[in-house]
Amino acid sequence: RAASGYDLDDALRERIEDKFGGLDTYFNSLDTGHVIVSWDGGKGEETAVRAQVRGPGHHFEASDSDRDPTTAVDKTHHKLETQIRREHGNEISERDRR
Repeated sequence: RAASGYDLDDALRERIEDKFGGLDTYFNSLDTGHVIVSWDGGKGEETAVRAQVRGPGHHFEASDSDRDPTTAVDKTHHKLETQIRREHGNEISERDRR
């Protein structure tokens, strides 16, 4: 969803859905997610993106901003993906130790 006053065009909406919709590839127990897009520093300055995904016993959150909305989405996605992959790796390592 876009914060009040932010004009989220179809291309950016599709990019968000493509990027964040596939995060369960890395961690299949994720079941809910939210992405919020807003202005950072005032209208027309920077686009801020904040994303959260959750699953049983897991909560991941990341945010970033950039003058280019696509870059803000990509940077936020990268941070979130890194957290999820790290946690998935930790769980596999823990399982293998048992």
